[in-house]
Parts: sequence; structure tokens; C-alpha cells
Amino acid sequence: MLLFLAINSKYIHTNIAVRYFYHLCKELYPCEFLEFNINQGIEDVLFEVVKRKPRYVAISTYIWNVQFVRMLTEGIKKLLKDTVIILGGPEVCSDTLEDWEYADFIVRGEGESFFVDFCNSLSRGDEFFLKDYQQFDLEQLPFPYRDEKMDQNKVYYYETSRGCPFRCSYCLSSVDKPVRFSPLDKVFEEIRFFFDKDIKLLKFVDRTFNIKKERAIEIIEFCKRYSKNTQVHLEIEPSLLDEDIIKSLNTSRDGLFRLEIGIQSFKRDTLKAIERVSDLERIDRNIKKLMEEKKCLIHLDLIAGLPYENFEGFKESLDKTIFYFADEVQLGFLKMLKGTGIRDEADLYGYEYQSFPPYEVISNRFISYEELYRLKRMEALIDRLYNRKNLFWTLRYIFKRYPPSNFFESLSYQVDCGKNPKDFLNDLYNYLTSSRLIEDYDILKNLFRFDVLSIYPEDYLPLDLRYSPRDKDIIKAFKKTQLKDFYRNPRLGLFDFDIERLITEGILDKERYIYVFDGKPFKFQVSRRDNS
Repeated sequence: MLLFLAINSKYIHTNIAVRYFYHLCKELYPCEFLEFNINQGIEDVLFEVVKRKPRYVAISTYIWNVQFVRMLTEGIKKLLKDTVIILGGPEVCSDTLEDWEYADFIVRGEGESFFVDFCNSLSRGDEFFLKDYQQFDLEQLPFPYRDEKMDQNKVYYYETSRGCPFRCSYCLSSVDKPVRFSPLDKVFEEIRFFFDKDIKLLKFVDRTFNIKKERAIEIIEFCKRYSKNTQVHLEIEPSLLDEDIIKSLNTSRDGLFRLEIGIQSFKRDTLKAIERVSDLERIDRNIKKLMEEKKCLIHLDLIAGLPYENFEGFKESLDKTIFYFADEVQLGFLKMLKGTGIRDEADLYGYEYQSFPPYEVISNRFISYEELYRLKRMEALIDRLYNRKNLFWTLRYIFKRYPPSNFFESLSYQVDCGKNPKDFLNDLYNYLTSSRLIEDYDILKNLFRFDVLSIYPEDYLPLDLRYSPRDKDIIKAFKKTQLKDFYRNPRLGLFDFDIERLITEGILDKERYIYVFDGKPFKFQVSRRDNS
């Protein structure tokens, strides 16, 4: 029996490769596939493999599971001495068998043709020899989730193309050429399956989804027509967007599409060094147009540690990115992946990096270890504050007066992201009070209170922001004016001005408002009589 084995980074993830191989080979030779994740005990995974006594084990290997795979292959080989172990995946693409004591084969590149040939040889009883294989015809790829019971809690991956037209030196996809596409009728039939099953999240793994404009629009329109509740994740190259595709995206239902957009840097010398051709003015226009309608969830990526970008230069890129006010900003750190051009140029730029996965940069000629560490502290704050919508309105008010990168850098010296939410919020409030970033205390008090109540119960408010008995009486009187069952367990807040108007229009409307936080907050003006 041939066992295809996936070791995912999280339980919610699914592995598309082992499913392809299984469906291609199951009629040729007895096989099955199993999925685990790196958070499971190695002994538990080993037991499940060994009890099946497979003759062959094939494992997909990535930077997140390679250490796990090394331990697993040792256990398999020592317990099942005659079992043949086959490794594939991006983490072994540049390795030899000398790098893997317990492996028997290493498959480089795509695995479909290899496993079809391998299983045909096994079924005929022929001796098998490794060959150079042609790229697999995507039209012949089986649907990977056929006959599976879909789990609403999992993320499902799907591809409509392979390859990338760009040459970014930090990315393994740059060596996968040319770009190939699955037939659209096949794509439509298969993604309709996901929509009919009403899964929560479908992630396209196409490296550049919008490389072909007309094709991309057809898929977008199909998703708009048939997705009921499924969110669709797409990796978009912003310089390739135009009015037509932006219009198609901007006329979708709220939250249908989640767009991952790699900016990486706004520094031209940096982009040139990594062979990333970018029209920065066009990218700027296109992201702003996507943000105008706020129909799609926008995720923007930056990479720290690239050539020619020092600490202050990266902060400039970070400021420009945050000022789009996208839904998420990911501050990533350069990884010197095996087989990439940037790894070959490590000496040119003075790179020091981890010798073990994920091969993250420690320093280079342009940025020190201490500065990268500071950026890591800032990244944790960006994720916890900005991406998770903590202090949503407070941050926007501060950023109109103070550069975001300076704010996060200063805050990184003062606040520990590892604290529980209540203590974390209290530390934030103390920092903002002492730093005087918001000079008007009444504005700080109201913004901070609004942001906390948008997410958390009232007892998460710092003590200074708790309501006085008189304010509580006003809130109670308001509740009595509402229908009995209108609010079951509402979070209500009393404020000294219209919060949203202050941020969006810059107008401080000195009237008292009660906001009801029930999904999207909505407000009621408090009468002067109630206020007295």
C-alpha cells in the first residue's frame, strides 16, 4: 500500500497535493491519504502510520513541517525497515538523499507525473527509475475533494493555474514557468461544488490570480452569482488591475472576496534588486479604488529585510501601507528559501540568516538585528491592534496627527502584547494618557471607550473610563424607551460627541449620544432633558 501523508501547519488547513495524488493513483495501485498537523504529537502520527504497515510512504514537505518530517521519517524507517520513503514539496526541491538519512526518493517539482509513473511500474511489477517528467496537464487533474464530507471549520484550497509570470528573487514561484491554466468549464464545475456545500472559506492558490484579465473577471462573476455564504480568497497583483476588474470586484456583495495584495516595498531600488517590476503609481491608484467601495476585504503585505531598505526606509513603506486603511496589514520578514535567487545573492547584500527553517533573515548590510527585532515587536502590535480592530477609531484619530510607524515603534517599548486583553487595554490607555498623543483628554476618553465597547464588555474599560452613577441612570432611562425585546444583551455606551463624525469629517459635535453595539454600531442623540 502507498500512503500519502500530509502534515499541515494547523488543523483547519487541508492539503491539496496528497488529494491529487490519491485520486490519480487509486485505480493503479492500492493507496490512501492521511492528514495531520504539526500541533499533534509525533508519537500519535507515527502510530497511525505504522499500524497501517504501508509499503511506501510519500510525504509533502514544507518549511513549517520539515523538522516534524525528519523525526517522523526516522521513526517510520526504524519501525518499518522495508518501507520506502518518498519526499516531495518545496522544502526538498534543492536537497539530495545525503541530506535525508531515512529517505529513499526525492521528487523535485510537480509530483503528479512521478506518482502516476511510479504506481504504473508497481502494478506491472517493473523496476522503477526516476525520470525527467513533463509538466502535468491541468485539464487532467482530478477534483481533489471528490466524495469528501466537507468540514465547515476547515479552509479549502483550490487552484485554477500554476506558475508565475514574475521573477521576484525571494519567491520559489518565480522558477515555475510558464503559467498554465485549467479549462474554465472545469473550474466552474468544481468551485460550484464548494458553493453548493456552503463552506466558509475557499482559498485560490494561484500565484497571480489576475494574470489574465478576462478569465479573472469570468471567475469573479461566477463567484458572485453562485456563492451564498462562502468567502473567496484571491492573491492579486495590484499593477495588473484595471477599471474593468476593479468594477467587477467592487460590485460584489460585502465580504465575498478577500484580496491578498503583495506590495512588499515602496522603495524603487529595493524592488529593482529583487527583480520585482512594480508601477508604484498604478498600484497606489488601484488600491485606493478598491478601498473606495469597501466591498472586498483587503490584506496588504510588506516584507522587512529586503536589499537597500533600512529601518527608516521600511517605516516609510509601512506608513504608506497603513494609510490605505485596508482591513489587514501583514508585516512579514524575508525568508531565504532554498532555490531562490535572493539566497544565492546572500553574500552580495551581507545577509545573515537562520540555517534552519524558516531561514529568516537576522541582518544584512542595510538593517541590523536590533532593528529587525524592533520591527517584530511592532508587527505584533499591528496584528493585535490594527488587524483585530482594537482601537479602530482611536488609531485613525492618532494617525492623522502622528506617523503610524512612529506610534507603533514608541508603543513597542511600553506595551507587552502577550498580556490578556483587559491588562493589555489598561496598559494602552496608560500609555496614551501619559504620551499626550491625543492632547484633548475628552477626545481620548470617548474614543478609547468607544473602541473598547465595540468589542468587549464594559468591565474591560480602564477604571478612569467606567461610567458614573449619573451616566448609568441616563443609559437605564434610554433602555426603558426601547421595545422590551429590542436589545437582548446589548452593549451600550454614552458619549460626549458623535464619534464617527469626528473621525470622518473632523467635526466635534458636542452633543451627547448613546451608541448601541450590535454588530455595526448605531447611535441615538440624548435629549437635553435626559442630560440634565
